[in-house]
Amino acid sequence: MKNILVAVDFTENSRPALESAIFLASKSGATLHVLHTYLPVYPMTETVSGPPVTVEWEETYRLSAQTQLDTLTEEMRGRGLSPEIYLELGPVGPVVKDMVESHAIDLVILGRSESDSWLSDLFGSTATQLVNDLTVPLLMVPAEFSQRGFTKIAYATQLEFTETHVLKDLYRWADYMGATVQIINVQADHEPSVNSDEELMNEIRAAFPDRHTTVLQRKADSVEEGIQELLHDTEADLLVMSSHHRNLFTQIVNPSKSKKLLLHSPIPTLIFPLGRLS
Repeated sequence: MKNILVAVDFTENSRPALESAIFLASKSGATLHVLHTYLPVYPMTETVSGPPVTVEWEETYRLSAQTQLDTLTEEMRGRGLSPEIYLELGPVGPVVKDMVESHAIDLVILGRSESDSWLSDLFGSTATQLVNDLTVPLLMVPAEFSQRGFTKIAYATQLEFTETHVLKDLYRWADYMGATVQIINVQADHEPSVNSDEELMNEIRAAFPDRHTTVLQRKADSVEEGIQELLHDTEADLLVMSSHHRNLFTQIVNPSKSKKLLLHSPIPTLIFPLGRLS
């Protein structure tokens, strides 16, 4: 992992996301890219100098935002990092997507809040869209997460398709964080079960003979409910899911289920696509 991108909004809600980004950049030696985006606010009342008022507001806001970014830069330099700072005008989703491509970003980190804030609106729609659009992992960190770093990872799988390539990258990622990985699986009556769980676990064990690979399973009325229970049982501080076709995440990320699981998850959630962590 060489480049990490984190979006900030200068509130305490985004501080845990920034701290997670600092931790991961320090552990991996990656370059940390810090992004703040903003949209123009147009006057609600008509004035003769309407457009100039808007331009003046944008200039004032941009100067203020740049000052705050400069303060963050000095803070991170004091912690041994040399971050790249970006202040962009535009919706955060498209800006993030463009930066992933133009700056070879390996991991995107977003904050998450249930309150009325920039990141609250972002998470409900933009983050879900980014999961579909990005070719790199996306880490979402709740505002309530106070821990620095990760030690116990829970990887949620449906045990229906080969996922050894995902686990290969996840194990590597966990190793340089000093974290353990526990595979978890929810068995819900309404969820299909086509392939043998044991066969797929044997495939995983054969691929990683040096790992003590086990699966912790739970019967539940819903996948979301079962995952929450397993996260509590494992004391996990990071939930990981993959987004390739027809897997667990494909089933949970829809307008009704994504908010129920992701918006209220007490721990950070890492979703990564077929593209690998490196």
